[in-house]
Amino acid sequence: MIKFVVWILARDKAVAEKWYRLFSREHFEVNLLPNLAAIELNSQGAWGIVFAEIAPEALGTTKELKATLSGRKNISFIVFSKPDKTTNVMISDFLENGADDFITSDIDEKILLSKMKAHIRRLLPSLNLAKTVVVSRNGGIEIDRTKRTVTLGLKTAGEKTLENLTPKEFEIFYMLLGSEEAVVSRESLMEEIWQEKSGHVNSETVDKHVETLRHKLGVYGRNIRTVYGAGYTYKAG
Repeated sequence: MIKFVVWILARDKAVAEKWYRLFSREHFEVNLLPNLAAIELNSQGAWGIVFAEIAPEALGTTKELKATLSGRKNISFIVFSKPDKTTNVMISDFLENGADDFITSDIDEKILLSKMKAHIRRLLPSLNLAKTVVVSRNGGIEIDRTKRTVTLGLKTAGEKTLENLTPKEFEIFYMLLGSEEAVVSRESLMEEIWQEKSGHVNSETVDKHVETLRHKLGVYGRNIRTVYGAGYTYKAG
């Protein structure tokens, strides 16, 4: 089960709150960090992006950065500062010691979102899997991972909330819809959903869950298609 978080560590509270609202509107889970050490507690078992301000009481030195990133491949680290508050030498030093990018706090919001999404694509095969809410391309289905709800028939007279999915069925549907029209292998489903128990799960178990999911989705179930020898894909129409 993929958990993706955007963390913000900033001494500048106005910037932190502005970016919190921006990323939340895009349906990402966002956490404000009180200090660098909090990343150790918050990033266990999660993928994510850290926006850290180069400043005392936030990210003070490259040594702190290297210690935080030690052994971690699940985090993209973007450092930032107020305009003219850092030198080219400082910026280069942070980039050479583990930071993935540098921005200034006055960056245009559209560019900021584009940069963040580019980093997410490096971490995850599907951008949608980083979001708390996934909507199908035709707008007919919405999955809210925070509320654990699946809404079918959006914008139609037949709109309804599906309430009888098991946790495994919910996560399978989330992965398929979040990777709409791409093939999701059985191995990926097993690794992400069953995690450490995936070695004790066979492909037939996944197939049974998918078949039950199709039945519960009714007419939408036909959109889950078997790609023989590869896995499954969700494709409407």
